[in-house]
Amino acid sequence: MSGGVDVETIAQVVDRARSEGRTRWIARVVDDPSVADVLACPLSGFAAAGREDRFFWEQGESGDLALAVGLADEIESAGADRFADVRSWARDVATRIAWEGCERAPCCPSFFGGFGFEPTSRGSEDWKAFPAARFVLPGLIVSRIGGESSATLIARVEPGASVASVEEALGQRARCLASLAAAQPTADGDAVDLSRAWGDGPEFRVQADRPHAVFRAQVEEALAAFEDGELEKVVLARSLSVDHDGPIDVPDFLGRLRGLYPTCTLVAMGRGDDTFLAATPELLVRTRGDAVATAALAGSAPRGRHPEEDRSLGEALLASAKERAEHGHVVDAIRGVLEARTEHLDVPEAPVLRRLFGIQHLETSIEGRLRREDTDIVGLVEALHPTPAVGGVPGPAARDWLNRVEGLDRGWYASPIGWLDLEGGGDFRVALRSALIRNGAGDGGQGSRSLLFAGAGLVAGSVPAQELAETRIKLRALLAPLTEI
Repeated sequence: MSGGVDVETIAQVVDRARSEGRTRWIARVVDDPSVADVLACPLSGFAAAGREDRFFWEQGESGDLALAVGLADEIESAGADRFADVRSWARDVATRIAWEGCERAPCCPSFFGGFGFEPTSRGSEDWKAFPAARFVLPGLIVSRIGGESSATLIARVEPGASVASVEEALGQRARCLASLAAAQPTADGDAVDLSRAWGDGPEFRVQADRPHAVFRAQVEEALAAFEDGELEKVVLARSLSVDHDGPIDVPDFLGRLRGLYPTCTLVAMGRGDDTFLAATPELLVRTRGDAVATAALAGSAPRGRHPEEDRSLGEALLASAKERAEHGHVVDAIRGVLEARTEHLDVPEAPVLRRLFGIQHLETSIEGRLRREDTDIVGLVEALHPTPAVGGVPGPAARDWLNRVEGLDRGWYASPIGWLDLEGGGDFRVALRSALIRNGAGDGGQGSRSLLFAGAGLVAGSVPAQELAETRIKLRALLAPLTEI
């Protein structure tokens, strides 16, 4: 393994931490065949992380990938200042990381985490591991971004640390990398004694968070709000709880989602026995240097049973005044945020179809060049969240309406989740097609509980039964692979 021990750099960091009385960090970039092994089977590496803090991120179309394990530092925050707190923390930590053997830090994912939909948590037991804002600096990061692969080991250096203790911490990170590389996919299925009677198969108990009649009545209430001029659009969400008699194999579930939605972004953040994950089609914002990209994704229709029906449904979606109006609200909101922050902004005049398994959407991809003073991605995330694709128009009125009517603790559903690099850039996705998996939350701590989420964008002309059907399509996208029986 190249990138060996640089005792002089370690000693300098130890001395500086002691003299300042402040924590510092040291990062070692390694070049080793094990990096390619981890990237070849990243979900096996995610499984091998066990109950450690872990983060998985993969963009299917670009091939970009990141797997992070362990905890070198973290921040949790809530309230109106949560974005500013994360920004300040990341900038401060970045200035106190020494890069062993590097003239400058590599431009790769360094901080991982997400924000809750609301500024403060509602105190739900289900979301205790995922507060209103949480980001981590991992102990090990393996990534492939823009075709460039790297692995970084990070050790925390406290004021009382010794050179030997820091060397040992980096050694532990290296052994973790080796263990992730050695993790191989397991064979599907165990040996079965066919001479013995079979017992019962796995049990899943599915419960909607409210009766269908209540959801339809809530749509009617939204329609009344549109007529009164209170709202122009609102996204009404609902959830399913899935109780299982055993634990959920989260890496296996991720693998199924990976196969079903190869063009989506697969993201998972694990903490102890809890994991929040999504196979999302929606980019919130991505920046690198002054380049910025985002997308409006709103307006939906089912896929057809054969090519002709699929084409007809897609053409009807593109031609629908109702769906185009819903989509237009999102485009206008994004344009309103970015126009004042960019030197140039390219917004196509008309959306295109984004076809996924079981559903298709209207999508408008937006790109631009940021002004020099507006390249901080956390500031963009704060300004964009929540877009009308997950909240509504006007934003404040829609949030008030949802708090009053929806009755759902969204937690991290429909929220920004992603990563930051050390230069203020990064990539954040909207956590749609998402689930919270809580292993050990069942009876006697042996079972599991999963929460699945989906929403429908409501505008004038929405039909309650059709909006309910849209949420069913979206919930099935997770329910079927989760309960594969």
